[in-house]
Amino acid sequence: MPDGTLLEFDQVSVVFRGQSARGAGTTALDRVSLAIAPGASLGVIGDSGAGKSTMCRVAAGLVRPTSGRIIVDGADLSRAAPREWQHARRHVGLVFQDALGSFNPMRPVEDGIAMPLLSYADLTAAARRRAVGSAMEQVGLQASQMTRYPHEFSGGQIQRLAIARALTTRPRLLMLDEPVSALDVSIRAQILNLLIDLGRSLSLTFLVISSDPAVVRYLAAATLVLFAGQVIEAAPTASLFERPLHPYTIALLALRDPEMAWRAEGLSASQVQARQAHVVSQGCRFAGTCPLQQPRCQAEAPGLAALGAGRAARCHARAATAA
Repeated sequence: MPDGTLLEFDQVSVVFRGQSARGAGTTALDRVSLAIAPGASLGVIGDSGAGKSTMCRVAAGLVRPTSGRIIVDGADLSRAAPREWQHARRHVGLVFQDALGSFNPMRPVEDGIAMPLLSYADLTAAARRRAVGSAMEQVGLQASQMTRYPHEFSGGQIQRLAIARALTTRPRLLMLDEPVSALDVSIRAQILNLLIDLGRSLSLTFLVISSDPAVVRYLAAATLVLFAGQVIEAAPTASLFERPLHPYTIALLALRDPEMAWRAEGLSASQVQARQAHVVSQGCRFAGTCPLQQPRCQAEAPGLAALGAGRAARCHARAATAA
């Protein structure tokens, strides 16, 4: 494993037992590996159901991996007791996808923002209020607003409150699960700029989970692409968007910008829409949809092949071209 990493996944798999139509297990993550150094930023993109939110919950200790190792700041927490995870989570802030739903509508927002402090800090009530007020001011709100209720805030303000809650314990790692998916376009830009500013001023490490590639492009220096629980491409973010290599990545980005020249690879609109409908039990999980398909793709699962310049892709055709 790399030295000096803040968060590491080592061949992490998650299987939810008995949740498929036939009663068998559903594989949400399949041997996923990643490493994030302090001060770095990693984005994860993919369609709904690819395993992105499960990855975020594993990293926060909310879901235990079926196999593999999860390491936070040098501590292997794969089979850790709840008390050990509680200590590790002090340094991890999580911004949930449903920001409004994460606040109790019957309680002032002060209570919701202060929740992490009740677990990780032995503070007086007055000290907690000061910490809540400081966190609110960091995200551009006024401390005097802490006595208001969630319904008194706009969507953008609620998102700021969720970020404030994640900052109360002064985390080193901030995990963002679809941080702007519920916001209008103009408000999205404000929240993304706020996150950039916070990252710089507080030296935060980011793990950004999003089905919108543009969000990851804005926030993350490196990107993983998930498909059916597997990492199928990894690259520096600028390189990924300039020239995606895996056919699924090409399809995913083309859906956001249909005019992109990558469509010359040969993916039709119907193939793009059906991309997750052809998951085979053996071989490549994108077989049946891929325009680069070879005979071996149906029978032999490709590995994540290094393709140079910090890039890797799970594709027989790309690996053969690079060889």
